[in-house]
Amino acid sequence: MLPDLVNTLSSQMIQLRRAIHRRPELAFAEFETTTRVASSLDALGVAYRVQESGTGLVAEVGTSGPMVAYRAELDGLPLHEETDLDFKSEVDGIMHACGHDAHTAIGVGVAGVLSQIKDLPGRARILFQPAEEGFPGGAEVMMEAEALGDAQSILAVHVDPSLLAGQIGLKTGAITSSSDRFHIELSGPGGHTARPHETADTIFAAGKIITELEGLLTRQTDVREPRVLAFGKVNGGRAANVIPASVALEGTLRIAGDKLWNEIGGIFTALVHQIVAPTGVSATVRYERGIAPVINSKTTVQSVSAAAQSFLGPDAVHPTSTSMGAEDFSVFTERIPGALVRLGAQGDGGHTPLHSARFELDEDAISTGMLLGSASLIEMMTSAG
Repeated sequence: MLPDLVNTLSSQMIQLRRAIHRRPELAFAEFETTTRVASSLDALGVAYRVQESGTGLVAEVGTSGPMVAYRAELDGLPLHEETDLDFKSEVDGIMHACGHDAHTAIGVGVAGVLSQIKDLPGRARILFQPAEEGFPGGAEVMMEAEALGDAQSILAVHVDPSLLAGQIGLKTGAITSSSDRFHIELSGPGGHTARPHETADTIFAAGKIITELEGLLTRQTDVREPRVLAFGKVNGGRAANVIPASVALEGTLRIAGDKLWNEIGGIFTALVHQIVAPTGVSATVRYERGIAPVINSKTTVQSVSAAAQSFLGPDAVHPTSTSMGAEDFSVFTERIPGALVRLGAQGDGGHTPLHSARFELDEDAISTGMLLGSASLIEMMTSAG
């Protein structure tokens, strides 16, 4: 029954994806996309409510039984599209380069499929979230609006161009990392490069932080928990013969585990001060905790695995690794058990990376996502019943 329902809707959902792809919108500005999703849900007879902001909406199917949830994202990225697609972006400087257009079409398709099942063993909320690419993002806004309701577990898929269409990647535990930001301001009296001994050398101190901090973190924390420290901005000095009075460093620190993520801010700050202490430079550290890691629950992964085995076949399921990228789906999985599933999207054109101006996906992933999403939600309802 499920495959037949998916086949009936697949072509419509591909057209929906293409329409969204043509008219991408950035975080918290997805008004046209929200309207388009609402119209599609109207055509399917699925009830929904639009968020007060006018971006994002929540659909609901089923009348009784345990509630589960499904999350899809609406926003695009500030990139100029460089593909040759017939339906390439018509909005200069914005494109769907992360598959959110496909995720949204899959979410509408899942709602449509489940709405046709008379003996549904529970209820499902389909969350169409704005601003996944922003920080703070739309997941927090949806939580404040109580979008989850009484959902007991939640599912999301994310296209993965390293897997072929028809395949999925599953992992229990951390599947994405946190994303914290830091700003370090180094200050001193400034001086002449001919006499660095008469001042505090801010450039020298910055160099010590850049070269020593990551190594020291491995001596202060358990190296079995993956982490990535990277500096994205270094700003200081205007003349070759002047030691500047200030230097600013900015970057990100990503952690793939809850325990270390909860401890790392204090360790990071202390190490910066220890590194610069011998130089006489003063350091001000602003460490901003960002998005938590997504921790896939064992029970939700088991439900997805069972659904995939039944409807996609045993060869479709592949183990996957933890991404050092971040996903604000963690806002939901911090509240209730859930799983983020990698959805194969690589076609004949090979692997085009996410967030690339030339990103393309195999649209067969849409029907796979609809089938997997619908079957998994039913499994989740049954497990919760």
